[in-house]
Amino acid sequence: MKRFGIDNPFFGFMGRVGDILILNVLFIITSIPIVTIGMSLSAMYRVTLRMERKECVYVAKEYFSAWKEEWKKSTGIWLIMLATGILLTFDLMVAKNMWSLLNIAVGALTFIWGMVFTYVFAVQARFENTVKNIFKNAGYMAVRHFPFTIIMLVLNMIPAVCIVFGSVTMALATPVYVAVGFSLTARINAIFLNKIFQRYISEETAENEKDYDSGLFGEKEEKNADHARA
Repeated sequence: MKRFGIDNPFFGFMGRVGDILILNVLFIITSIPIVTIGMSLSAMYRVTLRMERKECVYVAKEYFSAWKEEWKKSTGIWLIMLATGILLTFDLMVAKNMWSLLNIAVGALTFIWGMVFTYVFAVQARFENTVKNIFKNAGYMAVRHFPFTIIMLVLNMIPAVCIVFGSVTMALATPVYVAVGFSLTARINAIFLNKIFQRYISEETAENEKDYDSGLFGEKEEKNADHARA
């Protein structure tokens, strides 16, 4: 009868699938106002990083708890990324009809933007820091861990690639992303991110739920670790 118990691997797997489904629905619903996408991304990464560390118990409860925390910081980061992303998109549209050097410059800036985007919300979800230092650390990690960055960047770009390839590809991809696409991508990214972040977490802060940035451009010495979250 053990194979029918709650410890059965099948039920464990189905439970994890259910968590991914729930997380995806929560992310989509809370992202509808557009301006809240930053909060939703940070909350989703908080949950998936905890999943990877086997610390997540109640997905919905932990998601909404993270969603409400530090909403100003998450929203500020999102608005910065959104504004720069729109500007770069406009520049790409203009540059495609101009000389090649400008195309290369805009393309390089867009690539850097994508690298930072890959890390910034996960860094905000995992570490306590200022917005300025969160961006600095996201950029630093993106360059230092370039192979992981490329893998995660490719995963994050799949929706954009589907849009570029046209309506048929979009029609095939939409059901996947409505069901599990966003949360599954974040969950896979969390495997790499957890390995990366662990290098920057000191032994003193490793037990905290949210760690103050212990290196790079951190401000740990000015913080009280008793208020850590994650």
